Amino acid sequence: MPKYHIALRTESIVSETLDVERANLTELRIEVAQFVGQLLSDHANEIWVDEDWRVDVTNVDGLILYVMHISAFEAPAAKKASASAA
Repeated sequence: MPKYHIALRTESIVSETLDVERANLTELRIEVAQFVGQLLSDHANEIWVDEDWRVDVTNVDGLILYVMHISAFEAPAAKKASASAA
């Protein structure tokens, strides 16, 4: 069964890596989506600190097969609401 590597990258670190074996690419994409969902659940506050996360999925040769980008930012309306609430 093919092996793959999933890694979370932020601006400053590579962490939350996972090695998986999946029979096909459809199963792999499902695994990646579940991995990202669990990351967001476990580290919900941290996405607001790091703002940009990237999840890379590579094969055993190191070739990137999939990339997921997760971004969080405070829009101007939220900044304005925070300022007026203070």
